[in-house]
Amino acid sequence: MSLLANHTPRYEGLMKQAQPISLKTTAWVALGLGAFAAASGLAFASWLDKGAGIFMSLVDAGMSWCF
Repeated sequence: MSLLANHTPRYEGLMKQAQPISLKTTAWVALGLGAFAAASGLAFASWLDKGAGIFMSLVDAGMSWCF
């Protein structure tokens, strides 16, 4: 038995093969990510626009310490 012999690992035959992702699944994932990005963008834009008013109303109510 040679030390330089090319031995393949035993687990190689037991490894699962990657399954291809269908175009339909890819489209649904892309649509979901796009919807999440749009919702996050709208929430952030609304916060920038109305954030000071929200904070001042919390100050009036004595709840600004929660922020």
